[in-house]
Amino acid sequence: MNRIGALPKDIKQKNDKEILRSLADLESFTVQDIADRTKISRLTISRALERFMEKGIVVQSGKGSSTSLGGKKPQEYILNPNRYAISIAPSKGKTQCTLMSFDGNEIDLKEFPFPSNMAYPQFIKNAADCIRGLLKDNGIKEEEFYGIVLCSGGIIDPKEGVFTVSSIPEWGNDLHAAQDLKNELGKDYHIESENVSKVCSGMLRFNNEVQGKRVAVMYADYGISITLLEDGKTPDTSNNVNGELGHMCLDPNDEETCVCGSKGCFELLVSQARIFKMIDVLPAKEKAELLKDYDSKEDVRIYLLNRQGKADAKTDELCAYMAKYVGLAFRNVMLGFDPDLIVVQGVFSYGSKAFFDQVISKIRENKYLQDIPIDIRKENRELSQMLKKGSMNIILSSILEE
Repeated sequence: MNRIGALPKDIKQKNDKEILRSLADLESFTVQDIADRTKISRLTISRALERFMEKGIVVQSGKGSSTSLGGKKPQEYILNPNRYAISIAPSKGKTQCTLMSFDGNEIDLKEFPFPSNMAYPQFIKNAADCIRGLLKDNGIKEEEFYGIVLCSGGIIDPKEGVFTVSSIPEWGNDLHAAQDLKNELGKDYHIESENVSKVCSGMLRFNNEVQGKRVAVMYADYGISITLLEDGKTPDTSNNVNGELGHMCLDPNDEETCVCGSKGCFELLVSQARIFKMIDVLPAKEKAELLKDYDSKEDVRIYLLNRQGKADAKTDELCAYMAKYVGLAFRNVMLGFDPDLIVVQGVFSYGSKAFFDQVISKIRENKYLQDIPIDIRKENRELSQMLKKGSMNIILSSILEE
């Protein structure tokens, strides 16, 4: 049987991706800087940088310092600060529209209210108005602007730009959001449509720590997602439901029905609403003591996680309750996907060592998982920061794949 080796295009894309990874924390770089980090040949790197310049990803920034032995000063490069993209993402009653440059800087931000009763056509119109405003206010020329990352909840077909199952029932399903936004703008901009949680997980796309690894990324906010990544990227799947593991059933006897139509969903069991219900049934004095330092604007789960082991027995009990279900969810993920690494974003990234010790203890109740390594890492950057980084990585990836 003949084996088919990697095609030249595949090798080129692999090298391009590895080179982009190597630039993640560099303000400027030379061919030699990249060669030292990647062990890729200088000739291959030079050719890749030429392609990157043609695509507007990097630009030359001047000459670097020569070595102690003298000689010609090397050419320095930077990610292009004069090429731009916009991220559009709903969050907690508002939609943020962020203008970013390819070097990762946030240039400007506009917001519009996102009430639960906002009609879909109004959302598209408001998004288009923000895009036009950002480009006009910042003097961005057509040739400087690459495109848009349009985020939403629900199930999204990124190839077609369709919100297959909207997170807002009143909007209906099969919404051709990317095309609708282009029509509203009157421009054929490049638009990447993706689920918010998958955009957050996209911040790891060029992260060296996930290179060649299988990674499960849990994001928790008003809902919960667990996105499965391979080598930093969400695999293409038939129905785009990767990430919807917040709807795994962890307690079939639970009485509340989830928006997905099932009972006992993970995201319901540890939702902020569920935790408040558990607090509301406490005696008035115990409830008052528990919430005495609580700021109503804060997620009550974060409030409790920050107090675990430092406050009262009821706080610890509620944190143990959340750890139980996080552990059960991760146990299922490990049995089904066998990840090398689990990354926790959002609410539960505020958990203490004690919290994650309880999570791991629950995982290890399964005898198949008693002795295997369990690598759980926390990422508690603000949602806006994760969306910005993830959006830019998605944009850069799309350019590489053109």
